[in-house]
Amino acid sequence: MKGRGLDRVLKIAGLAATYFAAGKLGLSLAFVHVSATAVWPPTGIALAAFLFFGPRVWPGVFIGAFLVNLTTAGSALSSAGIAVGNTLEGLLAAYLVGRYANGRHAFEGLRDVFRFAALAALISPALSATFGVTTLCLTGEAQWADFGAIWLTWWLGDAGGALIVAPLIIVWGNEPRPAGWDRARALELAGFVAAVAITVLLVFGGGSPLAGKPYPTTFLAFPVLVWAAFRFGPHVATVTLVVLSGAAIWSTLHGFGPFAIAAPNEALLLLQAFTGVAGVMTLALAAAEIEVRRAEAAKVAERDEFIAVAAHELKTPITSLRLAVQLLRRESERGTALDKEKLRDSLRTIESQSQRLGRLVTELLETVRLRSGRMELDIKQTDVVDLVTKAVRDAQATTTRHKLVLAAPNKLRAKLDALRFLQVVTNLLDNAIKFSPAGGAIDVDLSSSKRGPARLAVRDHGVGIPSDDRPHIFERFYQAQSGDQRAGLGLGLYVSRQIVELHGGRIDAEFPEDGGTRIVVTMAAERS
Repeated sequence: MKGRGLDRVLKIAGLAATYFAAGKLGLSLAFVHVSATAVWPPTGIALAAFLFFGPRVWPGVFIGAFLVNLTTAGSALSSAGIAVGNTLEGLLAAYLVGRYANGRHAFEGLRDVFRFAALAALISPALSATFGVTTLCLTGEAQWADFGAIWLTWWLGDAGGALIVAPLIIVWGNEPRPAGWDRARALELAGFVAAVAITVLLVFGGGSPLAGKPYPTTFLAFPVLVWAAFRFGPHVATVTLVVLSGAAIWSTLHGFGPFAIAAPNEALLLLQAFTGVAGVMTLALAAAEIEVRRAEAAKVAERDEFIAVAAHELKTPITSLRLAVQLLRRESERGTALDKEKLRDSLRTIESQSQRLGRLVTELLETVRLRSGRMELDIKQTDVVDLVTKAVRDAQATTTRHKLVLAAPNKLRAKLDALRFLQVVTNLLDNAIKFSPAGGAIDVDLSSSKRGPARLAVRDHGVGIPSDDRPHIFERFYQAQSGDQRAGLGLGLYVSRQIVELHGGRIDAEFPEDGGTRIVVTMAAERS
């Protein structure tokens, strides 16, 4: 406990010192009086600290903010009010980002980036700006008539801190060592650094041929930001943002650059607007590139898993077929009469394994069609009773250990793809047989009502499915049994669900209290 307490004290002290140093640095760069408390480095530091260390380090932000303002030109009362606003701003931003924008990983997803921008750069700074400006006006250090102008400047400054400084700390804090680059990428990085230097000199340099001219040269900064986001990711992108923003501040303070053509306060607002837009755009592009790369990696992993599972499952029936054929070949080569029992066993093996192989190949083909959106249905009027009866009869022929019991009306016709729907029924019956104990009954119930849709229920009386696995039984490659009992590709229920949904119906799993599993297919309401 003592160690934890000391660690917290050190974090608070370090945060207070860092906040104070960043605040004094910002003040030394401030060139408009009303911007003195609105420079962006401390805001980003506070937000990052709360995301990394939690709300318990709030005294560090409060102390640092209080000392920054107290040692500048503020009174103790106004400094305390401003410090309260800064602390509440950081706490609110960290809470909102943690809850709605993936916290410290907000810059790894496109939606999270926009949520971060809205929560940390639009909503939270309003709290600090309101506290700070109200405090200044109440203590007489600012005029109420200037409330709106000061509030806007303050808000934009804190928004810049959330969009420029916080991402840099968070991204590098999450992963201090970015993924290594090969030689080609290192050479590209060298070229990129040169491009950034040229951009800084051209856009923000005092000796640039464009300096002092009213040209909208800020757009020249965006190509390197796009380059950083797409090619190097958030690490380089956040550093580039800080470099360009720092260059923009430095050039404006020294009276040149694209923002120095306006009055000081207008120049500050233009500068802050530029950093905000550049920050959101660059972080969003970097996050989008991360998502694209992750999607590509997921596709590769998915393909590899698909191939591995298919190869493993196809190997078993192929091996059984080969052994049965080899046995028959050896017997025939001996020139003696074939043993009838061996012949029956071999033929039975060939038949069953051929059927299994056919089902596996069909599942694979159907999965590929479904994933590529190339499955087309041949919808026709179909006698559902005949279709289900045929499926039950064929399934019963594959097992002598189970009894399939069918309950169905005399007639039921519906519009569906008979071949696809037969595949669904076959998949459900195969699963029920696979997971039912020897001698167990399998109930097949086909029912209908005059107004409601037709309903097919297939129930086994097996061991059932653990509650944790139940939400996943319709997923690809899901296996409802333990690894040592694995059989099939785990695609039957997945393919069945896709086919049923293509028909406009739905498929659900029910788990009766007395055990087993019931799969219920509810067909589309339209029937003939």
